[in-house]
Amino acid sequence: QQSSSSSSSSASSSKIDHLRLVARLKPPGVWPTSWKNTTILELGCGVGLTGLVAASLGAKLTVLTDLDIVVDKVTRPNLELNSSSFRSGQKVLAMPLCWGNQEDEHNCAQPFARAMKSSSKPMGRKRNKKKSTRGDITPHPSTTTDISAKSNVPTHPSPDVVIKPGHPSHFHALLSTLLKFTTSAETVVIFGTRMRMPASHDLLMMIREHFDEVVDPPVEAHEIDGAFHCDNLGKKSMITVHIFKRKC
Repeated sequence: QQSSSSSSSSASSSKIDHLRLVARLKPPGVWPTSWKNTTILELGCGVGLTGLVAASLGAKLTVLTDLDIVVDKVTRPNLELNSSSFRSGQKVLAMPLCWGNQEDEHNCAQPFARAMKSSSKPMGRKRNKKKSTRGDITPHPSTTTDISAKSNVPTHPSPDVVIKPGHPSHFHALLSTLLKFTTSAETVVIFGTRMRMPASHDLLMMIREHFDEVVDPPVEAHEIDGAFHCDNLGKKSMITVHIFKRKC
């Protein structure tokens, strides 16, 4: 009976946390009201879970990025396994992006430049095209583009950016890449971290020099999933999700 009461109390607390989270994400510009026209860039994606969820919600373009060996052996195979989740007309790509590498940054900017160009085209006569039963999951997008010179990352629309922290020695490279892909003030940056070492705070301070938090205080893990509540873990999870926009 005591266990049942404790479980009921935990479920009630989780529901309250979730309702509070929804209310905090409601202000305009914080969370997409529709994912249909959203473009997503995930940095340090690993298996690409976060980006794949965004794609399953309807994002028109999702680019999953990590080191080339991770993309080849982990991200791209997982993308293939989940391809049935995408709708016709969606584009989901897995591309190598080593933070701070200008060539990788240029290559990854191209899908967003094409998306921006296609969205600005005037409506005209439609050509007959063979219908696809799923989204485009082009396996090697960089080979489909003629890249001869570096160009600036498109300024509008910039992708929504999801980032995951790496080793402290990579922080400056990460910030450099992040700044290049967030030239629009409308871009939302979602940064999830676990505050388990001083370096985590260092990276946050670096990001805050260039970005404002649009949800303050940051979202705690238990607001998303009650399993992370301290009542269940016996301690604080120290996992937070920060939502940023570039300083004007």
